[in-house]
Amino acid sequence: MAWKELKQIVAGYQQADGPFALATLVKSAGSTYRQPGSRMLVLPGTSYLGRLSAGCIEEEIAEVAQTVILDGKPARLSFDLRSRFACDGWIEVFIERLVKPNALIEGLVGVLTDRKPITVSTNYRSGGPGAGTRVIQLPLPDQGEEFVQRVEPPIRLIIFGDYLDAEAVAYLGGYLGWQLEVVADAAELPAGDSRTACVIMSHHFGRDMVALKRVMQASYGYVGLLGPRQRKKQLLSRLIDEGFLPENLSALRSPAGLDIGSETAEEIAMAIIAEVQACFMGRKGGPLRDRIEPIHEVRVPICSDVQR
Repeated sequence: MAWKELKQIVAGYQQADGPFALATLVKSAGSTYRQPGSRMLVLPGTSYLGRLSAGCIEEEIAEVAQTVILDGKPARLSFDLRSRFACDGWIEVFIERLVKPNALIEGLVGVLTDRKPITVSTNYRSGGPGAGTRVIQLPLPDQGEEFVQRVEPPIRLIIFGDYLDAEAVAYLGGYLGWQLEVVADAAELPAGDSRTACVIMSHHFGRDMVALKRVMQASYGYVGLLGPRQRKKQLLSRLIDEGFLPENLSALRSPAGLDIGSETAEEIAMAIIAEVQACFMGRKGGPLRDRIEPIHEVRVPICSDVQR
């Protein structure tokens, strides 16, 4: 599930007294707009945060959720989107009452602050014991009606540079709900992790060189460098002269971004953000019409950690 929505859910929970209802998409078949693990938080009065579709079923879910809030009894809803909304799929939604304190929401807060994943289990037996969502430490045995989800930290985007194009990259990353840091001094570049991307775009050869030396010795999941290929060759040649192994520099993506004909700062930012997204989702960034496999098939990320 997108962290932009998860952050909205966390904020809505923190700002209201409750009780709430949590709706979770637990099963799907065919082609659906959202995938299992998508969630929405419903407040008293039918207002809600998060989405389980393109907007087709949320109001109906919110209405049922009001009953769940009042009587505390979970509910299951099935939607045949093929007959109702011209989508080629089917989904099942589990709705449960949620009160403060709640381990799921507190767990999400912990993922944001500690950047460590959690595993969440939703037992969607609406009338059975143990129904509901909880944070678990170990995988559970197959219980038939249990949806288990690993919640990874949001993408963390480190931008090295302070020009207009850096502002555009930061704006788009923030809109997606990513964690952002804009750094102007290479000495302040933080240690990375497998969910962290760093885009070096200072427009200064010496500053970029210092930043690359620091970043290529860390463990970022994505490293991109703005600028032409000839400049990249010069920088990499300097790094190799200083002892960096060529194979460990091959993960550098430069020129950064997908080939979409970008020219303006905003267009360049769109190309870079799209490449970062594709990288962490294990995609190559080609046209969807050329994709033979299902659009939402889970793949291993293709941007390996940059190694020392």
